[in-house]
Amino acid sequence: MDKLFNILTYVIGFLFLLMGLQWLVDPTSAAAGLGMSLLSGHGLSTQIGDLASFFLVVGVFTLCAAIKKNKVWLYTPIALFGLAAVSRLIAFVFHDAALSTDKILVELVLAGFLLFLVKRKENSFS
Repeated sequence: MDKLFNILTYVIGFLFLLMGLQWLVDPTSAAAGLGMSLLSGHGLSTQIGDLASFFLVVGVFTLCAAIKKNKVWLYTPIALFGLAAVSRLIAFVFHDAALSTDKILVELVLAGFLLFLVKRKENSFS
């Protein structure tokens, strides 16, 4: 079971790293994959910069946790996923955004899985 959790951690890290790189290399495809259109001007700069950084931070920190076998690296991705889910709910409730339940569910499941790994064993990563 430990090996499975370690493999899943690497998979999450690599997938998010690739998604972050996709925002830098092919933002049109990255945006389409999330069901959004690209903005223009300063909005495009913000969209690419913020989304690339979100995915790259999640990917790099998750991979650091897996490689270094140190679960402290997982707190940052957990916080990003959790706050993204909360922010989506705020956008729905207060700003007339669509309720993106599929994305919220993915964020909460990933945050929950990483939190499970952190709490799983006191002194070891896997």
